[in-house]
Amino acid sequence: MDLRQQRMVLIAVLLGIFVSHFTAGVMNVALPELMNVFQVGLGSIQWITVGYLLVIASFLPLMGKLGDRVGLRLIHNMGYLLFLISSILLALSPGFAVLLVLRVVQAIGAAMYQATNVAMIAVHFPKNKMGRALGLVSTAVALGAMSGPVIGGMVAEWLGWRWLFLIHVPVSIAGTFLAFRYIPKDAVAKTKEPFPLVSIMMFMLLIGSLIYGMSNGNQYGWLSAPTTLVLAGSVASLLVLTLWERRQQKPFLPLQTCKNPMVASGMAVTFASYAAANTTLAVTPFYLTGFQKMPTALAGYIMIAYPLVLALSGPMAGRLSDRYGPKRLTLAGLGLMGLGTLLFALFYEQSSLVLIAIMIGMVGAGMGLTASPNLSLIMKHVPAHESASISGMVGMIRNVGMVFGAAMGLGMLKGAGDGGQITDYSGGFALSAVICLISVWIFLYGGRLARKEKQLLVERESA
Repeated sequence: MDLRQQRMVLIAVLLGIFVSHFTAGVMNVALPELMNVFQVGLGSIQWITVGYLLVIASFLPLMGKLGDRVGLRLIHNMGYLLFLISSILLALSPGFAVLLVLRVVQAIGAAMYQATNVAMIAVHFPKNKMGRALGLVSTAVALGAMSGPVIGGMVAEWLGWRWLFLIHVPVSIAGTFLAFRYIPKDAVAKTKEPFPLVSIMMFMLLIGSLIYGMSNGNQYGWLSAPTTLVLAGSVASLLVLTLWERRQQKPFLPLQTCKNPMVASGMAVTFASYAAANTTLAVTPFYLTGFQKMPTALAGYIMIAYPLVLALSGPMAGRLSDRYGPKRLTLAGLGLMGLGTLLFALFYEQSSLVLIAIMIGMVGAGMGLTASPNLSLIMKHVPAHESASISGMVGMIRNVGMVFGAAMGLGMLKGAGDGGQITDYSGGFALSAVICLISVWIFLYGGRLARKEKQLLVERESA
């Protein structure tokens, strides 16, 4: 693959990443408008976003496994096409039920290309350029997250709800064209292994029930019967899946690769970093509008500091990762994120507008320094034939971390107030700092285990 084709492949991948985060932001800000259009309650309309996240997280490992078996290009490009067609059909929905079904179809398409996009970067880019490419992934995520709410609000007010599903179609068409035109066909080894359908169904049940339980824990109560039943179901699914997988010659989950200390610690850092960031992002709007008494619009502008700094720091982290290695940058990012949230917890009562923006920017810079180097570190320790499976698992872990962080942040706010008045905001910020500290220890411990394994291997070869 020449340099020009590499760039076109990267652009095709980045457009999909941008669109998936852009549409999520558009939907979040447009939910009140959709409630009025379809005359449904909050409990129903939240499935536009919660259901979308549930389906993506549940299907990511499945699509990753399919990518390894039938080809990354096929799954990625079919996902693009499915997402594009469903977006157009969503705009033509005659009622809420049809809208919800098509939103599920759209989520399946998104899961198909989300599960394979990082794997394609790992396969088609040399290791000394992978960090730079993954750094641009962070930029695409940040730009989508930053522009989605702003454009979604304007579209809902000026153009009407149908355009919420059409506004990104030109970008999706461009991405689909580039994907079919430039992504090369990958050689797929034929296999006679049976498809692990039972394992996949159990895993989807596990992830779906876990995310649903965490998403609704604050609404129903964490000790309520519905939440307890759903979370108990996820634990039972985990136990059954573990017993089933042990009996399989070729397990669905790439457990052997996950035993690699750097892969395992990298996945733990993925969960922790997104959990810490989303705990802070869930608490901060309430802090700005409640404690600081800011207008909602001003609070929104302050919150832009997170994706803006993330967009700037991601490519820089990618380039530095290629040059100096990903470990130091990952640790620096976790430290910076932890410091920003710790400052929030200690000084939120005395913070000025400038200091608040700096602390939010520190969290964004920390995530930018952590995300792409950590992902690069994971993928460098993954064999090519399992790249999509691991990519799908990392995407699933990222989504679970985001849901966990938001649930914990909002849960701590709910418990802090009296009569609906929030009086203490430090709990959520302190939790983020603790999560960052724990993830630093896990990452260092994983590096220590990796060095021990390498030393043992050298001793065996020399014996």
